[in-house]
Amino acid sequence: MLNLTHVRSFLAVLDGQGFRAAARELKLSPSTLVDHINQLEAELAAPLLVRKRGGFAPTAQGLAFLPLARALVATAERAFDVVSGCPLRIAAASNVGIYLLQSILASFKQTEEFPTELWIGRNPDVAERIAGGRADVGLMEWWDNRRGFLARTWRREPLVVIVGRSHPWASRASAQVADLVGERMLGGEPGTGTGTLLRQVIGTNAERIETVNGFGSTEAVKRAVRAGLGVSLVLASSVTDEVAAGHLVALPLADADLVKEIKLIVPAPLPATSAAARFAAHALGHT
Repeated sequence: MLNLTHVRSFLAVLDGQGFRAAARELKLSPSTLVDHINQLEAELAAPLLVRKRGGFAPTAQGLAFLPLARALVATAERAFDVVSGCPLRIAAASNVGIYLLQSILASFKQTEEFPTELWIGRNPDVAERIAGGRADVGLMEWWDNRRGFLARTWRREPLVVIVGRSHPWASRASAQVADLVGERMLGGEPGTGTGTLLRQVIGTNAERIETVNGFGSTEAVKRAVRAGLGVSLVLASSVTDEVAAGHLVALPLADADLVKEIKLIVPAPLPATSAAARFAAHALGHT
């Protein structure tokens, strides 16, 4: 298979009428260019250049190869433009996309020129989009370790119990796991993994907590808690504004370390120069 770098060197020598001018244009040494031409001639099994007064000219074989060489380089450049012009497709779970990702995406766009498309949806749907090749980067609240992907922990987000201002716990600094037994725990979007995390951390006590599902989203849950319909367990970052405004009270669980590891997933292997790799490096550097 022909090496495009060697083909470019061949064209640069002809266009510049010599190795020194071509070396300056390509920022290579003349000896490197000579090596490129030698390798290209070996690949094609034919001499391509002949020295003439004032520079170099193509041999008969080189003259036949010349339009093909230009077409190869032009096609390669077109392929790069087409592929690099495709948008970076990011799929994010609802809570991640709404409450955590926006500032990172904004700072990425300030430093990179890649066009981006953001899709926000349920955690299981994010997993299917990245696994099905419909997303280049996935950010979600869990990952099931499918083969062919690299998953990194992007952020460790604590979960807090939220209550309304009129709730009896509103004046507390924290809550206990035992306090949750008998309370109406409002559940938002299914598939977030919060229930699984509860069972992992507090064991059989999780089965004693009454959970009312069907609210559909964290935003709906927050509204219901403010209305006094129950309490809930949410990412601390999802209620920053409501706590600051005094609409909700966020209580850490004093006797349980409830932390979600937000995962960033990309296909593996991934070229370091790709938009997905550049975004992953940016995001992981801004946790």
